[in-house]
Amino acid sequence: MSAPLPPVVGDRPNWLRRLRGVFTERLGTKFTAAVMSVLLWLIVSARLPTRSLVLVDVLPELDSSLILLDQPPRVRALVAGRGADLLKLHAAPPVVRRVVSADAPDTLLLDITPSDVQVPAELTNDVRVIDVQPRTVMLRFEPRATRRITVVDDGRILVRDASAIHAATGVRFEPAAVRVTGPRRFVRRLGSVRPFSLTIARGDTVPRVADLDTAGLGVRMQPSQVKVTVRWVP
Repeated sequence: MSAPLPPVVGDRPNWLRRLRGVFTERLGTKFTAAVMSVLLWLIVSARLPTRSLVLVDVLPELDSSLILLDQPPRVRALVAGRGADLLKLHAAPPVVRRVVSADAPDTLLLDITPSDVQVPAELTNDVRVIDVQPRTVMLRFEPRATRRITVVDDGRILVRDASAIHAATGVRFEPAAVRVTGPRRFVRRLGSVRPFSLTIARGDTVPRVADLDTAGLGVRMQPSQVKVTVRWVP
């Protein structure tokens, strides 16, 4: 009985050649097939019903007498529909709108249910809101107040003559009082408002316009400018 022949150096088993062929042969065809498979999977997935969590914007509609202190929190809604439709909700988030009247407390706990969530009109029949979390959000308000306050000189209107610049006397503002609107706590603490510094040449009788200094007051003034005249004494 003859002995088995020794293996020839350089020969490789058939399975190694086949394995190498998987990664090296007809790469273009295999890549195209893989891309088509992924596209087909995406198309099928987009048409299948599924569920997803989407962010929801809370948009309170406030009475004009209220000021919202903080940005309203966002909630999350569990929605069901086709994958393609749910992707649209990520681009155009649903909203919750709620009217808040003037008699609302300073801190309002707003209850939210799935029926409060409004999806874009074109998706109303294709997307269903199942749940929303959290079910309660807190909104903090501050009442808005309006009152009239006087405009005072406070040494900011100056007169320039040939030798020096000094505080003016006989200063008159038009209007003499302005309307201030803003958070109630800011409006209440204001007793008067002052213009920015203005220098007028002695003897000048032409009315000048001065901006009112509202820096750091947190309020809005109407009008924001006043006319300034100085009554000269011979």
